[in-house]
Amino acid sequence: MAGSPVVVEGPLAPSVEPPVSSFPASTLVRHPLRRFWLRTHLYLGLFGGAFFVLISLTGSLLVFYKAIDEWLNPELATTSGSGPYRSLNEIAAAAQAAGPPGGYLDSLHVPQHDRGTYLAWHKVPTDTADEFRWFQVTIDPYTGAVLAKDREWGGYLMSFIYELHESLLMEKLGQTIVGFIALFLLVSVGSGVYLWWPRPGRIRQAFTFSAGASAVRRHYDWHKLSGFYSALILFVLAFTGVYLEFSQYVVPIVRLISPVREFPKEREVRSTPSPGRRPLTVEEAVDRARMVFPEGALTSISVPHDDTGVYRITVRQPDEVRESGGQSRIWLDQYSGAPLLTHDWRTFTAGETFLSWLFPLHNGEALGLAGRWIVFVSGFVPLILYVTALRMWWLKRAAHRRQQARAAA
Repeated sequence: MAGSPVVVEGPLAPSVEPPVSSFPASTLVRHPLRRFWLRTHLYLGLFGGAFFVLISLTGSLLVFYKAIDEWLNPELATTSGSGPYRSLNEIAAAAQAAGPPGGYLDSLHVPQHDRGTYLAWHKVPTDTADEFRWFQVTIDPYTGAVLAKDREWGGYLMSFIYELHESLLMEKLGQTIVGFIALFLLVSVGSGVYLWWPRPGRIRQAFTFSAGASAVRRHYDWHKLSGFYSALILFVLAFTGVYLEFSQYVVPIVRLISPVREFPKEREVRSTPSPGRRPLTVEEAVDRARMVFPEGALTSISVPHDDTGVYRITVRQPDEVRESGGQSRIWLDQYSGAPLLTHDWRTFTAGETFLSWLFPLHNGEALGLAGRWIVFVSGFVPLILYVTALRMWWLKRAAHRRQQARAAA
């Protein structure tokens, strides 16, 4: 969810220098550009490889983080009930009553499957302006019973992994660091493909393992082939990771090609207090939203917490790529129900459509369950690349020591 618990996965870990036989000295001398990219690839791996592995492995887990959380905490995050759901007004009232002291209900997320629960998110202000603690309350949709409360974001396993992946547990500074890690991954992927690119007469070797090769060569082949066959996926994951951390720089670049509208900031969209007029209930607000998005499936409701707050209703319309959240939203005046701002997937420009694909590509949901599994598996590739690179370095170092020992004998 935006500004709170929400999704950088699967980078290509650079390699250390492969065996000399793979890049003959004469070739490197004749091609200084190749030497430059080899060194770049090497140093990115040496100084960033461990971070690439950390980010990619945590990203793999986050592909299914809600399902994993439900599996780890079935009594808190799932229900065995059946029948009709309780009304949204009842659910909202239960969520309000179960909130932590000093906080307020920010949003309510609807169940995503038959055993799912309503997730209510509460914000508790801190001593720092515009910073909040987030608490999750889970509610059985069939009974309205509160199943869990006081689950603070960052305090349970999957939320901890999310924060580690998104910011290395260092908030804004960490987000910047992760953004640069993703940027370096792009360079690493590109340089890896450049170094892999076969010379004339060696095309078959570029796509296959070398039979009867030395241990160093075998590790190099594993590194080369796992990197090449996953390069496109890893490049997409790294690029989308850059966008998620540095969207303020990516969006202006997209605007050079296609319009991306400048919408008012959410804090600027406010209700007009109407003395003597009661605010809309949650159900009434959702009914107003359904008039605008009649075919949309409700995914979440942000509720007002003060006199000028607004309802923000999010739905997923047919053909939207983001399955888990939806990208069509409407902001409503809490008194009149008048639309104040609308984001309609059907009216997105080409640039807005492109940007709307990036997060679903990042976690794989743009391609359905198969896409999620592809991203999940791809997150383990950097570990293979890093281990094979370190192993090559170790074997070459050991061989060099043996040569020195024989020369000194």
